[in-house]
Amino acid sequence: MAETPRPNDAAPTPVPGAEPLSPLDKARARGRWVAFRLYLAVAGAVAVAGGSQVVVQAFAHHAAPELGISTCNEGLGRLAAAVERARVAASGTDGEDAALDHFREALRPDWDDRDHIEDLCRSSPSSLAALDAIERLRYAEEHAARREAAELAPLRRRVQALAPEWAPSAAGTGAPAPPRPTDSSRTERPSP
Repeated sequence: MAETPRPNDAAPTPVPGAEPLSPLDKARARGRWVAFRLYLAVAGAVAVAGGSQVVVQAFAHHAAPELGISTCNEGLGRLAAAVERARVAASGTDGEDAALDHFREALRPDWDDRDHIEDLCRSSPSSLAALDAIERLRYAEEHAARREAAELAPLRRRVQALAPEWAPSAAGTGAPAPPRPTDSSRTERPSP
């Protein structure tokens, strides 16, 4: 009896109706293989870069600017003053982006030292509650500065254009008040 070849030992049988690959088909297959490998390399690089940034932000301790804050109350006072300073700096007629830039710049350098201040306040729950309230105020003021810039800046610019001699250029600059009509300049309307 003759041995029948096992399926593994048998030579590959051609698929009926299949033609051998042309050089163009081989080039396309090679191109797909290269494109797939390139895609995997780019996706892997993006994943590694993003993951490394997350790890650095989560675990790296950034040095504080060393403002010389030694007590929790001093730090809380500096943070609250920085929020007030930022609120005043953001009020202007430059637009939303400029208002936010002015706001965030005015918070520095005090808010750069926020983590150090939190470390100083960690022993007192009431101090941590005060820090939380100041942080909430900061975010509310930043949102208000954004909204105010978007809604009020066009109106402020219009007032300045209509009456540049008395319109204040910024809040609290001590610009003179608008002229008030005197008794002699008032015109009486006849009553109906």
